[in-house]
Amino acid sequence: MRNDGIKPLKLLFTILSILLLAALGVFSVAIWQDVESTQFSKLHKQNQTLIKQSQTFLTQQTRLVAKTVQARFIEKKLQGNQIRNIFDYLLSATGEAAAYALLDTKGKMLLIQGEISSIKQDQQKSIIKQAMASNTAQVGYLHRAGLLGQSYLPFYIPILNGKKKPIAITVVFFRAQGKNSLMSQFVSSDDNTIWLLGNQGKVRMTHPVPTGLVSNLFGWQLPTETIETIQQHLSQGRSNQGLELEIRNKELLANASYLAEYQLIALNSHPKSMLYASWLERIQPVAIIFVLFLAAALFTYRIALRISKKISEDRNKAEGNVHKLSKAIEQSPNSVVITDNHWCIEYANSHFNLSTATPNTENDTSGHNIIDFPPFNVLTDDLEAISKEIEVSGNWFGERKTDFEGKWFSFSISHISNQSDDITHYVTVVQDISSRKQAEATLYKQANFDALTGLPNRRKAHENLTARLQTAWKEQKKVAVLYLDIDNFKNVNDTFGHHIGDQLLQLVSGRLLKCCKDHAQICHIGGDEFLIYTSYSDVSEVEKFAARILYDVQIPVTIESKQIFISTSIGISKYPEDSNDVAGLIKFADMALYESKKSGRNRQSFFNKELDHRLKRRNLIEIELRYALERNEMLMHYQSKNDIKTGHIMGFEALIRWNSAALGPIGPFSFIDIAEETGIINDLGEFALRQACTDLIEFQRHSDTPLKMAVNLSVRQLSDDKIIDILRNVIKETGIDPNYLELEITESLLAENLDLLLPRLEKLLEQGVSLSIDDFGTGYSSLSYLTSFPVSTLKVDRAFVKDMATNEGDATLAHTIITMAHALGLKVVAEGIEDETQLGMLREYGCDIGQGYLFSKPIPKHEMIHLVETEHLPNNMGLH
Repeated sequence: MRNDGIKPLKLLFTILSILLLAALGVFSVAIWQDVESTQFSKLHKQNQTLIKQSQTFLTQQTRLVAKTVQARFIEKKLQGNQIRNIFDYLLSATGEAAAYALLDTKGKMLLIQGEISSIKQDQQKSIIKQAMASNTAQVGYLHRAGLLGQSYLPFYIPILNGKKKPIAITVVFFRAQGKNSLMSQFVSSDDNTIWLLGNQGKVRMTHPVPTGLVSNLFGWQLPTETIETIQQHLSQGRSNQGLELEIRNKELLANASYLAEYQLIALNSHPKSMLYASWLERIQPVAIIFVLFLAAALFTYRIALRISKKISEDRNKAEGNVHKLSKAIEQSPNSVVITDNHWCIEYANSHFNLSTATPNTENDTSGHNIIDFPPFNVLTDDLEAISKEIEVSGNWFGERKTDFEGKWFSFSISHISNQSDDITHYVTVVQDISSRKQAEATLYKQANFDALTGLPNRRKAHENLTARLQTAWKEQKKVAVLYLDIDNFKNVNDTFGHHIGDQLLQLVSGRLLKCCKDHAQICHIGGDEFLIYTSYSDVSEVEKFAARILYDVQIPVTIESKQIFISTSIGISKYPEDSNDVAGLIKFADMALYESKKSGRNRQSFFNKELDHRLKRRNLIEIELRYALERNEMLMHYQSKNDIKTGHIMGFEALIRWNSAALGPIGPFSFIDIAEETGIINDLGEFALRQACTDLIEFQRHSDTPLKMAVNLSVRQLSDDKIIDILRNVIKETGIDPNYLELEITESLLAENLDLLLPRLEKLLEQGVSLSIDDFGTGYSSLSYLTSFPVSTLKVDRAFVKDMATNEGDATLAHTIITMAHALGLKVVAEGIEDETQLGMLREYGCDIGQGYLFSKPIPKHEMIHLVETEHLPNNMGLH
């Protein structure tokens, strides 16, 4: 009987499938015809646009050439340079034009201007004759510059004299490829191919241009039957209708129109294969619906077959599930209790512990209230509220901790209702979650407290400080945030090891806890950084508190027999004066900490608006500095080095300057340190070296004597072997004689890093350059490198020259340096010379070279060239 009931459904399914398939076939044919019709219409519109725009464009080009070239030919005989100037003007006026050429009446090329240097005239002879015979402009055959070069469409325009006779031909080469091509300016081809066809179907041009080894399309033409079909189509006045053609074994939909003025046929074609994608896209939704319907019907049919079988299986399965559920409840690791709606127990599984019942209960749990048994007794005060919540939401979940054992239990209580939706029973499931609670406590500690110091970590610090600010807002109190870290902590780790560093952190955190006891909270942010916040009434309280921290922390410590001297730097921000939120306070305190570090460490600094302004400007400088070279904002100034005795210029020091478009002129003291920190100094140094060498060659042209150029090198540049390749390339590219290039390195840099820098400096010296020690006298390390390293020049620091006349110690030290250098066979340069007294003393001491404002300020290249040419020196120097 079940099978007979399914037969009508099966028959209906078959009939509907056949009808839908037939409808799908009819619909697909209609869609295909519509796709073809739409594409024909689009091709016709695009072709008409092409005809109209191309005629307008070529007519304008003909008029432009007649106006600029023909008119001048009639007026006077033009010279080659004049014609080139005219062609340059035409090239600038026509973005699609790549070149202009001038041919004589025999087709010989007289000159050409633009991207193309020559043309293959034999390919274009027929077009040239046609233009000469008709006295009208003609479109030529596509021309390709070289085997794989760009393609150009030539346009031949006759130049007529006063008697309307051709005296020359101007050829315009329009780009056939790329963004500024001729055809791309007219229409969007939508994967179409546009053909320009001449007599007998010869192809003048296609767009897009074919790629490959074929250099041009000259001599190629459409098959005779194809061009006859096109001409017959046009002669019958059906230019607005579509054509179906086969060209080069490709089936095409096409539209043809006359470009009558130039005796050309414009053919716009679209691959027929491309239509299948459009057809498939439109037919796909209907096909999907058909498949879905068929699948749904088949699915329904199969379900109907199984319904009766499933009913009996479900009944057996339900009975089995009841049995399994009973077993599962008994074997559950949790206590499961079913009570009536008065919480009297009707059922409890085997995990319900009778031994814990209260004394007035019997061994049988049935009929006793659930709160007579632990851990349910912790719910004694909550039963009424639990009942009300279950009435509203249907269940209740909670966690409670017992008093007698301190264990945690989770309670999940749901209800059983009758057909009238009245609650008849409660089902309570209890689980011991003590292990989970212990794990949660451990995770909470790991997430919120630092494992090394036990202090709140960054996350907890943010949370606690937020709470403190909320309280301060309500109570109208002030809060100070102190951001501090240990000075030179990295040196401790590098010198003694991280285990010593960890012990030092624990010791410092202990001292800070002692300082903060009872009136401040401390957090370990990470590494060697700590955050302290406290309420205050007057700023003096914060200053005293910070001073106490500095004093207590700086007491030397001994760890594993190693004495360590420590100090800390502190940055302070204030609520609500500086910021109203945690992020702002921490940010500003960190900025103040940076100021303490910069000012010498082991000190406190308050955030203020001036500091904010200075750091923001530093940030702006860093941002703009990254683009300074790209924007050509860097330039070089030069300060002369003069012979102490005669005053003649002997060389220069190259000094980089920055004229920022956004920030204005910025001195080197403001951006050199930033460039060092960010690594931009490498690019700046390469620019300075290359520009200085280039400019030195220019200076040499204006001088009768050899001149030297000194260029400073930074520690960041010398820390990378790339400086060797950079120097080698600069010498090679500029052609400078390396004997006249001097590299300046500060004394402290060389003295502190001699072992590290010595191999790299030796490779630099192998290039033929010399080495100069800058700021000599300010260092504090051994001077043995003067005898072990090929130094050629010492520069006496300006600090000694400045007060020579008034400070006997400075004068003696300068004299000593000069004497020592001469004894070692070194030249001496004194920098910072500003008056004749200093000059006279240095001359008396035997100094070789002078540098300073007395001779020349740092000036740009053109001013220095003038100075070199004129040897223009102040009259009051006593050198003439």
